[in-house]
Amino acid sequence: MSSSSRRFCLRQGTWATHQELDALIGPLNTLTAYKRYLLAVYTLRKSFESAIHEVTWPEHFGTWRPTTLAVAMEQDLADLGLAAPPTQPLPTFSNISSLLGALYVTEGASLGARLLVRQAASLGMTSDFGARHLTQQVAESDQWTHFLTVLDQAPEFDELLATETALSLFSYAMAAVHRADAALEVQKHG
Repeated sequence: MSSSSRRFCLRQGTWATHQELDALIGPLNTLTAYKRYLLAVYTLRKSFESAIHEVTWPEHFGTWRPTTLAVAMEQDLADLGLAAPPTQPLPTFSNISSLLGALYVTEGASLGARLLVRQAASLGMTSDFGARHLTQQVAESDQWTHFLTVLDQAPEFDELLATETALSLFSYAMAAVHRADAALEVQKHG
C-alpha cells in the first residue's frame, strides 16, 4: 500500500461508524446538546491522553505530538457547572499501527471542530468560557497536516490493526454519549 493511501483506507474503514457517531451527537444547537457533547468527548479525550502518556514515541514522529485537550475541557466543564465524568481506560497502543489508528480519530476531530466552534459560539461559548478546547483545536490548524505526514512516513503500517483501533475509539465515544445522556438525566431529575 502506498503511504498516501493510508488516510483514505482509514476513512473508508471507519466511515459508517464515524457517521453513526456524528448522527448520535447531532448539532450543538442547545445548551443541553452542548453539555452532552462536552461530557462525552471529555471522557474519550481524557482516556486517550492517559493512554498516550505511556507511549514511547516512534522516532519518525520527530517533535510532533498530538493535541491535548483534557485540561481545557475540565475548565469548560467547570464553567458549565458539570463535574468531570469518570473515565474508563483504553488499551495501550502497543505498536505504531494501533497508535496511528487512535490518532486518526483524535486528530481528525480538529476538522469537525471548525463547525462546532461556530455552533458553540451561538450558545455563548467562547475561548474564555465553555469552549476553550474547541478554540484550541481550531487554533492548531496545522496539527492535522502534520499528523498526515507522520501517518504517511510510518515505516510500517498495518491497515487492519489501525482501522480496528480507530473503530474502537469511535465505539468508545458512542458509549460515552450514552453515559452522558444518563448523567444529564440524573442531573435533571436530581
